[in-house]
Amino acid sequence: MKVGITGRIARASARRPRVTIGVWAAVLIVALYFAGSVDQHVTMEVQNLVITESDAGTDLDEAYRPAADGSELFQETVIITSETVRFGDPEFTGTINRVVDALEGIDGIRGFTVPGLGDPFAVSDSGHSVLVPIETVADTSVVRNAVDAIGEIEADGMTILVSGEESSFLAFNDLANEQLARGESAGVIAALVILVVVFGALVAAGIPLGVAIVSIVIALATASVIGRVYELSDGVLTMASMFGLALGIDYSLVSVQRFREELAKGHSVMDAVTIAGATANRAVLLSGATVVISLGGLLLIPSNMTMGVALGAMFVAIASVSAALTLLPAVLRLLGHRVNKGRVPTTHPGKEPLGWQRIARVVVSKPAISAGVGLAILAILAAPLASIRLANPGPESYPEDFVTRQANEILVDEFGWGQSSTVIAIDGALDARTEIDALALAIEADPAFAETSVDYRGDVAFIDTHDFYSAGDRRAEEAIDRLRTDLVPGALSGTDAVAYVTGEQAATMDLIDLYTSRAWAVVAVVLGASFLMLLLMFRSIVIPLKAIALNLLGTAAAFGALVAAYQYGWGSTLLGFPEVDGISPYMPLMIFALLFGLSMDYHVFLLSRIKERHDAGEDNTTAIIHGLGRTGSLITGAAAIMVAVFSGFAAASVPELSQWGFGLAAAVLIDATIIRILLVPSFMAWLGSANWYLPSWLQWLPTLPFEAPSPALEVPEEEYEPALV
Repeated sequence: MKVGITGRIARASARRPRVTIGVWAAVLIVALYFAGSVDQHVTMEVQNLVITESDAGTDLDEAYRPAADGSELFQETVIITSETVRFGDPEFTGTINRVVDALEGIDGIRGFTVPGLGDPFAVSDSGHSVLVPIETVADTSVVRNAVDAIGEIEADGMTILVSGEESSFLAFNDLANEQLARGESAGVIAALVILVVVFGALVAAGIPLGVAIVSIVIALATASVIGRVYELSDGVLTMASMFGLALGIDYSLVSVQRFREELAKGHSVMDAVTIAGATANRAVLLSGATVVISLGGLLLIPSNMTMGVALGAMFVAIASVSAALTLLPAVLRLLGHRVNKGRVPTTHPGKEPLGWQRIARVVVSKPAISAGVGLAILAILAAPLASIRLANPGPESYPEDFVTRQANEILVDEFGWGQSSTVIAIDGALDARTEIDALALAIEADPAFAETSVDYRGDVAFIDTHDFYSAGDRRAEEAIDRLRTDLVPGALSGTDAVAYVTGEQAATMDLIDLYTSRAWAVVAVVLGASFLMLLLMFRSIVIPLKAIALNLLGTAAAFGALVAAYQYGWGSTLLGFPEVDGISPYMPLMIFALLFGLSMDYHVFLLSRIKERHDAGEDNTTAIIHGLGRTGSLITGAAAIMVAVFSGFAAASVPELSQWGFGLAAAVLIDATIIRILLVPSFMAWLGSANWYLPSWLQWLPTLPFEAPSPALEVPEEEYEPALV
């Protein structure tokens, strides 16, 4: 009999299980070698792959204001502050001298400026704080050495910090890595507990976790290899860890459970492996393909950060599917009935899911009420989405002991400006000096800017100013808008000078524009890929249209919950989430693509079971009850694992990481409950036979060559070598 591609792959992998596992072990050893150095081949720097206005201004700055020898330099500042002593006091002078001694002992520091009593930029009006500007070669390790050396200085009653773009990147990376490790640990523990409850057996529960770990290592190794050729964002590491646990467990969970079901029905070990491969693994392959294609839409955003996130999730999806299709059948063949070892009194694979069948009967018997309740809940959750605001979190959104936040608070309180700065790079400045000087005065008079100066470099001028408002403050956006639409055009009108506004806030706003301008393309790819895959998978035009509509509703509800939790601050009050003024600019599109990929998992798992029974001759209602009954606990368990994994990241104090984790956790929870339990069954019951409608003009479409055997049929044992267990 035909068992389909995935069944044949499972059978081939299980025929010689030790060979299959040996090949995977060899691959894993090589992968561990490359994965160990992945952090050396990714970058923390966000780089656009197209030139924005802020990029053009930065390019001019780097071209006309390099170091004396033409090399690139990092600009950092040592902040020394005290609540009790002032600049000029012996204690303060002694601390400055220790800072100078520490800086002089570091290779790679090109120079620094010791503050003087007559330098208004270096000493605060109160006298309690001073700044020591330093320049280092463009080497992150030099900045790291400076941060470490300054951190070792002991000065009672005084605070000494290093502030700047590169040191902030390092501090953020350290905090993010710490939070990632904590989130991963919490996710692994929670996943193992849930797996034990779902499977009711310790051995079965450990298999998906092992597959997930293998998938993560392979994904990181892939990123390490590609990172040697193309500079990937460190977002690839976040996605590999976060998605590796979720997808690796999710895919193998489905296959292991189907294998145990077939064993419980009396099938032999090899038969059970083959049937699981031809049914569960078929759903895994199609779901994984949809995930990868959906995530491919993010590659249309010309940013290395977005591409890093997309590739990280794609790598881990491919690794998870590959392991589920080949490694898992070999492991299951060797384990055989021992997969049920370590039994705990929670469930049994052969037991009829009476509870879920009762839920399914209630839903399909009253589809209008079920659909109405589900849609009402989604509408309520989605309501806050109407007021979404995109903004990078400011320093105040980070923990109180985070060095960047501390530095920014000192700069604002003591010097009247924040850590970030804005630069107006003006090309063709020779004939516009009067206008440029007037523009600098106008900028200095604006309450959003302070300490403005003009630097002429030949035919190019630079107006440097410090931002008063932090990145997350709406007034910071309004200030850049004033510069670009009012102050700069008004001052330079009638001249040939061309100005580019750049800096951290300007770059963030350009990034938001870049994302919004390409959003339609990402959405089109994600929706188009999902529609096409489901159309070919189920040979129905109704199934993909319904799936996309319900997924869009679920996505809107998840975004609404995200806005309420962070932008409204309900989550920060109730759950201790970071306080932010908006949603990170790249979050909506990324969560949209990631969520569509994840939601297709559950849709494929549920519909595959329903279609399997429908194709076997059962009526629509009976097939729905069977499908929801058999997948209810599985989908709920898989969703609970994903929610647990993502919630570990939601608890992070890094705002972006927290929003990522919460958004995905909320989306999965909504999808696995309201949509899969209420809306999908109720709409399918209401539509009846129309669920499987394919217009005559689409009958030419190919059928995906994945034929699943009827679970009632035996696969001839003589096709295989003798069972090992």
